[in-house]
Amino acid sequence: MYTSHLVRLCSRRSFRLSVVSVVILYLLVIIVLKVKTNSLESISGLVPNIVHFIIFNNTKLDFTSFLSITSVLKVQRPEKILVHCDCKQFEDHYWGILLEISHKVLVPIEVVYLPRPTHVFGQTLSSVFHSTDVARIHVLMNYGGIYLDTDVLILKRLNEFFKFEMVVGWPPNENIGTQILIAKKDAQFLKLWLNGYHRYRPRAWYYNAGQYPTEQILEKNPKLIHRVPKLFGVHNLLDKLYSSSKWPEWRDYFSVHLLSRHPPAPKGLNETSVIKYAAPFGEIARWLLFDLEPHTINLHDVQFYGSSTFPPDYIQ
Repeated sequence: MYTSHLVRLCSRRSFRLSVVSVVILYLLVIIVLKVKTNSLESISGLVPNIVHFIIFNNTKLDFTSFLSITSVLKVQRPEKILVHCDCKQFEDHYWGILLEISHKVLVPIEVVYLPRPTHVFGQTLSSVFHSTDVARIHVLMNYGGIYLDTDVLILKRLNEFFKFEMVVGWPPNENIGTQILIAKKDAQFLKLWLNGYHRYRPRAWYYNAGQYPTEQILEKNPKLIHRVPKLFGVHNLLDKLYSSSKWPEWRDYFSVHLLSRHPPAPKGLNETSVIKYAAPFGEIARWLLFDLEPHTINLHDVQFYGSSTFPPDYIQ
């Protein structure tokens, strides 16, 4: 009788110990998986918060470039901005203003010397624009981060995309937009994209930059990138940006490509004349310059100073 009771008691204890062991093992598995997931995210999931611009054949910034870099300083506020250029420094008042804003928001802005690429895989690049196309791939492969054309404005912070290996604006039924790119430096798509230049077509404006990577890489393997169909603003927004109609939806976008070389984009605008520019682009520019802190230019002073001269307290 006593022996039977002891056996039952031991069986119950063994069962309880087994249950406890299973629970402990289950919890350990969850912890290990979570640690591995977090480790993978920390290693491969975060794009560095660095913004890159590329400027060739120029030592001066125009108003659009100034506005683009201003949008990064005020909205994105990255760890740093690198302007890759075949020059050692910029020599104009816009650069001076940007350095002042940089100091205010504690975001360093640096010029990184980068000779303009003249060849790709032994083939002569036909234009400065194709040189920039190749350079942006190399820059992202070397650093990772955010690449922007100098006529792209940042309207919302991009940090939510840093968990993806590669992020591209890709509107429906169009080629990818290369004006804004977010990437880890070892993103697989970058290597495949660059490799496509073995089939370089010097007379085709957007073949290697947009058509080839869309048709030959991404349509076959779309999982290589995270696709943003609309809100990177790389599709044609000329009628929205430069018409007399209101366009309040711009506030929903992360960025917009200004298409500044294409009509009806205005020529010769500056921080003074943009005050009276009635189209949505004018509203966006005024928001960046005068509404967001630090206020780039004191409105009271703008009417008295042209675009080449500012009072010493223009950064508020």
